[in-house]
Amino acid sequence: MLSFEFTPEQEAFRRELRKFAVQELAPRYIERASKPEFPWDAHRQLADLGVLGIGLPERYGGTGEPDPITLGLAAETLAYGDVNVASAPILVGLIAAQLAEQASVAVAAEWVPRFISGEVVAAIAVTEPGAGSDAANVATVARPVDGGWRISGEKIAITHAMSAAVALVYAREPGSIGHRGVSCYCVPLDAAGVTRSHIMGMGTLPLGWGSLAFDEVFVPSDHLVGEPGRGFAGAMHHFDFSRPGLGLMCLGAAQASIDEAVAWAQQRESFGRPLAAFQGVSFPLAEHATKLEAARWLCYRALWLRAMGRNHTDLAAMAKWWPPQVAKEAIETAWVTHGNLGYSTEMPLQQRFRDVAGYLVADGTAGIQKRIIATTMMGPVAAS
Repeated sequence: MLSFEFTPEQEAFRRELRKFAVQELAPRYIERASKPEFPWDAHRQLADLGVLGIGLPERYGGTGEPDPITLGLAAETLAYGDVNVASAPILVGLIAAQLAEQASVAVAAEWVPRFISGEVVAAIAVTEPGAGSDAANVATVARPVDGGWRISGEKIAITHAMSAAVALVYAREPGSIGHRGVSCYCVPLDAAGVTRSHIMGMGTLPLGWGSLAFDEVFVPSDHLVGEPGRGFAGAMHHFDFSRPGLGLMCLGAAQASIDEAVAWAQQRESFGRPLAAFQGVSFPLAEHATKLEAARWLCYRALWLRAMGRNHTDLAAMAKWWPPQVAKEAIETAWVTHGNLGYSTEMPLQQRFRDVAGYLVADGTAGIQKRIIATTMMGPVAAS
């Protein structure tokens, strides 16, 4: 019989993280979210809690075997307190796993323990000015030279562009076309020829969104990650994890908003009755609670399939386009339930709305995700 229960260990971990999210993260969420500064203090607290090593090899300080469900559980639970801080286990899991599995021993040993300890953060550099969600058509070039490569090109809309110590950069062999010829390189961002530019978004300010320019940046030969010319396939495999993880993160923020709206509706009176007594207030909240529950289990189904080693590309795409939309709409209803107070910058609702809205496009827009789903259903003709 199919079980929807988490293990006792996962439940205990969830309770520990929920307490941390409510008591430590939530009180300073608005303060952190208002500044384009990476939240190092909170990030290192996550390291102390063991969050940044989930599913990473023990030899680097991680917990051991890949554990996508616990990673998703951590992201969802932490987002209840701070959706920006909650992105850490997803991004560390996304990048560190690639290095641990596919990088040279020296490169993995240099960086993965530092990610797990919270000492540094990393970026994943795929998106370009002329190739957003079309990652197979990156224009950044890696030119072979003695001892390695010289990388030239520009990446935009990169999370951690301003705070990362290193980036996984996707670049192509000169003259190659499409996804063939695209390789992944581990590039320290203090290398000569790297330029960073900050881009202010409407939300997610602490994540240091920006662009990275590479002008003949030298990358040693042992900094290739994975097989040459197969970087695109490696990236897509790991995005199948990050997409449901991001969906759960958005849902965690939305659940906090709905819980706040329910508490407000129970205590706030209008026309001599609690707001909760009016179906115009209670029914929309009930509808959003239903959608959040459905979206949540879609995400965990995708992560369960990953844990079982089964194909889950289509469910990962579903978990990326729909849950952020569900979350955004739930947060909007929560702020409307609060009236003018909900719109105030003193409340976390408006901040959550703007932070979650960024995930309508991050890791691929809804249109791209639907294209992936349709291609799974109907074959390549659906992508033509």
